[in-house]
Amino acid sequence: MTKSALPKPIIMHLPYQSIENRVEIEKALSESCGDVPLSVVERSMLHYLFDYPTVYVVHSEKRNKDTGCFEYTVYVGETNNIHNRAMQHLRNDSKIRDDWKEFHKRLQKNPRSVWQYVIGNAHFNKSLTLDVENRLMHYLLGSNSVKTLNNRRTNAQGDYYTQDEFEQIFSDIWLELNHQDPELFPAEEIIRDSALFKASPFHQLSEDQLVAEESIMSVLSDVLSDTDNADTSRLIFLQGAAGTGKTVLFSHLFYRIVTEMNVDGYLDEEDEDILENVLAQTRGKSRRRKAYILVNHEQQVHVYNQIAIKLGLQKGNDGIAFKPSQFINQFSEKAGNRGIPDRPRGKADVVLVDEAHLLLTQGNQGYSGKNMLHDLLRRAKVVIAVFDPNQILQTSQRWDEKELRKLFPQKERVDIRDGQLEQFMPLDMWGERYLFSHVRLTKQFRIAADEATMQWIDDFADGKSVGSIPKDLGEKDRQTGKYIRDPFEIKIFDSPVELFKAIKEKAYLKAAGVDGCGLSRVVATYDWKYNGNKANDSSPDGLWNVEMYRDKQGTWHMGSAPGVQRGYDASNPDGNPDYFCHPWNYEIKVNEKTLSSNEVWAENPRTLNEVGSTFSIQGFDLNYVGVIIGPSVTYRNGEIVFDEKGSRNRSAVVKRNGLVSYAQSNLRNELNVLLKRGVHGLYLFAVDPELQNALKKAVSK
Repeated sequence: MTKSALPKPIIMHLPYQSIENRVEIEKALSESCGDVPLSVVERSMLHYLFDYPTVYVVHSEKRNKDTGCFEYTVYVGETNNIHNRAMQHLRNDSKIRDDWKEFHKRLQKNPRSVWQYVIGNAHFNKSLTLDVENRLMHYLLGSNSVKTLNNRRTNAQGDYYTQDEFEQIFSDIWLELNHQDPELFPAEEIIRDSALFKASPFHQLSEDQLVAEESIMSVLSDVLSDTDNADTSRLIFLQGAAGTGKTVLFSHLFYRIVTEMNVDGYLDEEDEDILENVLAQTRGKSRRRKAYILVNHEQQVHVYNQIAIKLGLQKGNDGIAFKPSQFINQFSEKAGNRGIPDRPRGKADVVLVDEAHLLLTQGNQGYSGKNMLHDLLRRAKVVIAVFDPNQILQTSQRWDEKELRKLFPQKERVDIRDGQLEQFMPLDMWGERYLFSHVRLTKQFRIAADEATMQWIDDFADGKSVGSIPKDLGEKDRQTGKYIRDPFEIKIFDSPVELFKAIKEKAYLKAAGVDGCGLSRVVATYDWKYNGNKANDSSPDGLWNVEMYRDKQGTWHMGSAPGVQRGYDASNPDGNPDYFCHPWNYEIKVNEKTLSSNEVWAENPRTLNEVGSTFSIQGFDLNYVGVIIGPSVTYRNGEIVFDEKGSRNRSAVVKRNGLVSYAQSNLRNELNVLLKRGVHGLYLFAVDPELQNALKKAVSK
């Protein structure tokens, strides 16, 4: 059977309690047809809903007093018998489970306050319904109207007989659900652009990600039950280049740890002795373990805490996700309002650190220790650290070369497959002994391109060369001829104004009636002044802008031309073809307020006219990215040259202890991060004339 001939979904929306009685369902369906006897088709529909495996979405809503919008509490499940499962939820689960206790309370007050979508399909089998259930959890996590999402399991299946039908069947289901209730089930384009969707623990893992997860879970089980070696902390490095699925595995792994290993992730701040009570090394099996996520950006902390709240993993806004310095202070003896890093207080069981390459290896104003990774190991039994040395961006994050060689031996383990955990080895550093291991991922997931295109991006991002830009042809379905992967676009623009306009066109969603791809933004190397703590007195608009002008010969220069009116024109930002001026991220004000630093910059519509940086985009995906390459990246004598004099990023170019410069590596890594944000396309403009010319020649070749 071809994909185009797949049966359409059968979806019935009913008050929850009515599902108990099939006779009542048939009666209601008959009444809706004017008391005409049920047709063969209608009885067939009931057959697929009551006698086949089904997926169901239970929901109840209330209106938010402040916004006036509905907020949903949702439960997603699958079953081989919808009647029996409904009875089980009402009669048994409502006595022992908090989520069903809440539904039961609402039903007692108003029998029509809880409703249910029952979803059937003539091709449903157990594996297919489990995949649909998992994808529904994934999508609903990205729905802004869903405040609580219950189920607490990940069920993405491997290969099975009808697995090739899943994508179209699910798309048909979501399209019909969106038609029936667009507030609860937003358009797919909107869901997929959500930061919660991208960080969701419900992504389906690849084979090597599954191998990595199972090997790590096995180690955790052994380590956390081993009381004889409880004092020896373990360090697991999860390695891979940008886009190899480290963050997807990171989120999925944390969710499994929390839901499968008796983990309680939140701290009750009202109890002054909570750390002593929670983290005391008790022997009883009933002690709940503690696991935490550490991320380096406020936006990511907010995203993971939102996910934890929606899934019922924590009580308040804070508790599971922290910035590293916050966690270290929390698990340290107190000195005034802050912790003392060299005096740990208690030990967490598991700490997962995303982008651990951004951990500080020297103190600063917000961190008085000497090495964050060391301080984390002293406060956790197991530290799982996502690490990519090619994304280190600041001098304060640089490692001593001898220490780096200890942590990442140069000898390649060719006998170790992707995702397989290496044997633990002793690590003697900082005057203490730990055990450490590595897991490596190599398959590229972010950039949807062929190998030649990905290799070109890698070579350019590594500062190796500007070779001929390959033409990606995409991938087509052999039966239908339709694209299953659109061609990846690399475009070189003569003007930053035209680049910005092209990216804005891509950013408009199809769901809004405009042909676009959503979640597309322009970013730039940190080569223009920025100080978010104060207004820019040198600019008439008071904003810190990325500013350039074009002379009569057609060459673009930094700043503005003499005698030309300067500043960001909010009413017509791309109106002057010879003048480019757009504010840096978090600069544009709406109602006298800028975007909060814990809001995700890329997914907020108000940021469409801003220019992003590594600060606002690292760790996030875009569909299309436009990269303005400033004067810190040049092209001389056929080679890419990084010029620290062209950078405004003091954290990248400052010398360590006034002696050692890491500017070349930091600037190269900055370019690497920016170039690898786009899933479907990369648009480029370079300020340096020679680099711009080399890029244009690379297209013509």
